[in-house]
Amino acid sequence: MSLLIPTLAPSLADSAVPASARQPPRRVVSETGREHAMPWQSSRRRPLVSQTWLVLPVACSFAGRAGQRRVARCRRHNVALRAATAESMASVLSQGCPLIAKVAEVRASRAGDGLGLFAKESFEEGDEICELTFDNTTIMKPNPDVSSKLESGDIGALAFQVLKASRSPQPGPWKDWFETGVSPPDAHPLKLLLNDPQLAKYIWSSTTCGGQMSGLALQARDDLEQLQGSASFEDWTDTLALVMSRSVIEDREERPLLVMGLDLLQAAEDPVLKLELNYGKEGAVLGLGGRGPEKLLGIKVIALETIEVGTELTISYLPQPHAGGYLERYGFVPTWLQGTLAESAMQLSIAPVDDEDDFAGIKESCLEDLGLSDAPLSFTFSLSDGILAPREIDEWEKKSELEKMTHVLRFQTCGGTDSFLLDAVYVERFWYNCNFRISRNNEILVCQAAMAECDRWLERFDAIEAAGSRPDCDLAKAADDVRRAERELLVSVKLVFEQELDLIQIDDTIRYWADRAMDEAFPDRISKNVEASGHLFGDESRFSTFLWWRLRAVPY
Repeated sequence: MSLLIPTLAPSLADSAVPASARQPPRRVVSETGREHAMPWQSSRRRPLVSQTWLVLPVACSFAGRAGQRRVARCRRHNVALRAATAESMASVLSQGCPLIAKVAEVRASRAGDGLGLFAKESFEEGDEICELTFDNTTIMKPNPDVSSKLESGDIGALAFQVLKASRSPQPGPWKDWFETGVSPPDAHPLKLLLNDPQLAKYIWSSTTCGGQMSGLALQARDDLEQLQGSASFEDWTDTLALVMSRSVIEDREERPLLVMGLDLLQAAEDPVLKLELNYGKEGAVLGLGGRGPEKLLGIKVIALETIEVGTELTISYLPQPHAGGYLERYGFVPTWLQGTLAESAMQLSIAPVDDEDDFAGIKESCLEDLGLSDAPLSFTFSLSDGILAPREIDEWEKKSELEKMTHVLRFQTCGGTDSFLLDAVYVERFWYNCNFRISRNNEILVCQAAMAECDRWLERFDAIEAAGSRPDCDLAKAADDVRRAERELLVSVKLVFEQELDLIQIDDTIRYWADRAMDEAFPDRISKNVEASGHLFGDESRFSTFLWWRLRAVPY
């Protein structure tokens, strides 16, 4: 038996995707001829014209799992992984990922709750433990057609594919995997939405990822309307949380991958493994030759240190120490990211186009011409990477997170007296021009917008603390640590823009678009400008000393 589900036709646009949905980067050529990988894709806005149908088998209902569900108890969650027994998962692993089964065994994890993988043999640092390919491993990629039809994007596509496999009357690796009893952690925000709404709200208000958490909950509700009763809200959110907590690697386009075997790897502060994507052309030998565009060929599992027999195999789930990111995606806060001395990170999301902007249409067209999207872009800041004043460079990959955010804010806030840059004469270079300061007025707007975004989250943190209604549980205490650490980072980012704003208002030597345009037209101006600034301040050291004392006089 199967059920037809109305969804948007493949020819229609992608659904609106929030910052939490990861989009494929595009390559953009700069004025210098270099290519830059851009972290969002083509425009997602198109009219809804028609409907098509997806078939979701319902032969295997969720009724059998109803007895397994229980109200979430708020307790400490170090890991996100669950399975019925090590034996059942080992049996599935031997079929779905024999290379992993050959070098590792499934046992109860020592790194945290649930199951883990333990080495059956020794490896030296740098050894390639195995290479997983689509031929020797069960790997699930999000179906792009399904991703474009669901508000939850790639995560929704994986959830749909898992549901479809689990309900199929035919045997299959993902159906076997699902029937072992895998489930998301009780503390995953999507599960708390049903089991403990008060705690869910508290968590969402304690991290800058909170907007993505609540946004995904709204998307799940919108997707449910398209499912037309084939799954309950609990079924759908449960499966969304499952694939989020089990996807530990993304492809080059930042789309989550569900890899049988790798989903058992636990997170650790000092991991012993790393996962490397292997891209190449069809028919290439040792990376040479081949035909067609590069595509994902497999995933290499590499030892980061000497591994002895019996060592638990661990990885790092996220590239930065982002406790809020762990909580949002995997449903737990690692122990090493808890406490006052733990490393920390926070995230801000900025849309390149403001819907109320008079020039929104032109900016959207500009992005479309470059193969970019107007979907919000997320920037993750950590003290370990440093939070320094933005530089003016034109290579996206070499920019810091703060420099990337500044670039996008220049694009977003440009208007008024600077709107001539959006005229046909200059619009083709507009994105490139945002690598540099456009004008004093625009730079002031950039600083004010960044400071306002920081203030928005600081006020939200203040409000949840002033409410004085913290749930009495370990997860809420972990959320308090996340909020405290992110508050410090928000203050640091805001301070950088406060200093930039003050510098803009006192430094007449800062060069803007008009200065650069005049220098291109009249090269002799450059030497004269240098000579004039030398007469004013004497030398560079005197000017630096002037700025240093001026900034010290500003109270923060």
